[in-house]
Amino acid sequence: MILKLDSIIFTQAFFGETFKEVLVKRPFAANLRRILQLIIVAHIFVFISGSSMGKGFGPEIFCRTYPQSPSCRGTWLACSYCHQYVPPVLNSFGSAIKTEYYKRDLAFTNDDETFKQVMESIGSLDSDGDGFSNSEEITNGTQPGFKAHIPTYNRCKSSKPAANSQYSLCQYDPDYAFKKIWNSVCGEPPLWEDFLTFKNLPVSDKPQALKDQLEKCLDYEYWLGKDGVVWKIGHYKIRPVGSVKEGEDKGLVDLVDYYDDYHIFVYSQIDGHDARDVLRANYAVSRKVTNGATVYTRLEPDRLKDGIVMQPEYRAGLLTSFWTLGFYLNYTAVARVLVAQAFNGFLGISLANMQGLGTIPREQSLYKDYDNKGVEKTACAECHETIDPMTYPFRNYNGLDGSTMILAGKNSPGLKDIKKLGDETNLTPLSYSLPRMEYLSSKYPAINQMPEEGWVLGQKVSNLKEWAEVVANSDQFASQTVKDYWKVLMGHEPLPQEQTEFERLWRNFKTIHQYSIEAMLAEMITTEAFGVP
Repeated sequence: MILKLDSIIFTQAFFGETFKEVLVKRPFAANLRRILQLIIVAHIFVFISGSSMGKGFGPEIFCRTYPQSPSCRGTWLACSYCHQYVPPVLNSFGSAIKTEYYKRDLAFTNDDETFKQVMESIGSLDSDGDGFSNSEEITNGTQPGFKAHIPTYNRCKSSKPAANSQYSLCQYDPDYAFKKIWNSVCGEPPLWEDFLTFKNLPVSDKPQALKDQLEKCLDYEYWLGKDGVVWKIGHYKIRPVGSVKEGEDKGLVDLVDYYDDYHIFVYSQIDGHDARDVLRANYAVSRKVTNGATVYTRLEPDRLKDGIVMQPEYRAGLLTSFWTLGFYLNYTAVARVLVAQAFNGFLGISLANMQGLGTIPREQSLYKDYDNKGVEKTACAECHETIDPMTYPFRNYNGLDGSTMILAGKNSPGLKDIKKLGDETNLTPLSYSLPRMEYLSSKYPAINQMPEEGWVLGQKVSNLKEWAEVVANSDQFASQTVKDYWKVLMGHEPLPQEQTEFERLWRNFKTIHQYSIEAMLAEMITTEAFGVP
């Protein structure tokens, strides 16, 4: 939800009355007090912690050695590839690697040539005893240390299909695809008459008819309405907490309305819009239902009209929304939880499980324990040397710090002029606030030294806007976005034999389709994975 302020309150708070006077006179006081109550639910956060002994460069060196493995393309190698789910305990494949290093009297270091030799030595082994060699599993994108994870092959290439009177097995069947579009996108089966009409079309006319039907279904309420398919895809990106929902469908304690996050998300996924706007939008989106049809309308970025506290020039889609800053940043000094949630939701990468950890030279990252959490300890630094620099661009983005003093109408170390609340030179909740570090320095003396420049996905960035661009333009973002819809239309994640089509699809999503979900779906329904019974 975006913090709602009407133009009168904004005008008076910024240019006239003191904010304390406005609070007394306007209902916004109640809204801000609800913000303060978010601290009550902060306990449900899952913080990244623990003493893991895995090596952050492990996935990097593996994928440099096997760049064509599906496990390295558009995703980040899972720790469970070599570990029992999370480090430090090794699985059978990881143990084979360790044993081979021991045979050579070597430690596991970030050395490509040695790693390549080790992998060649164990490639013919079947570490997990599932009947497939390690090399076969690496080639197929399955896990060589997990017995239940085995390569699957296209049965049509290895056996003759049984006869079927309804569909053409082992080849693309447009009649089958037609029904599948109806069921997965429209949310209902086609009328028998409509199916017969399609079935009797000339074969050459069917591809266009399928695209036409898809286009119609994409406007169905089942697809784009509240609680529709696209809305539900947003659940994992936003992670709503119904018990604290305010406004429509309010919860037990009505604290915050996160439906505005859903509005931006759905808007970015429909009508040919750019899906990257979930991380780049500087605008809000309204939702209105007219005659049973849901319409999402983009609102131009204007604080006096859209009610967003965050300054338009510093907005970065859902990364800087009311819900994200109020709930995932909250009163914390370093945005570790927020970054972990963003990686989970938009890239499918679990930092808590040590995915997405690369190697950044400490002298370049300016890594330090700025908030006295002990992250420079050896066991912690394995992860935090990479995680913490990803949080630095959030340095001046304020969650709820300073709210108590503002409610009381008092100046604070970061609030220079209460009459100019909302200006970046003041400490204002849910906005870009330059004095935020100064305000926090009484609790964390070193926090002022934390830079705004940081790193993400191996690239150095100067600020959060650049951070969002790197993530939104990454292969991981494209792959995860396409995978969201693949699972809806196919009913499962891409199988090993489907990886070629899947990779082509997410690469085309970045290039040919220019991040349009609808254009990407028009190609998805032409794939063998979708149309072969």
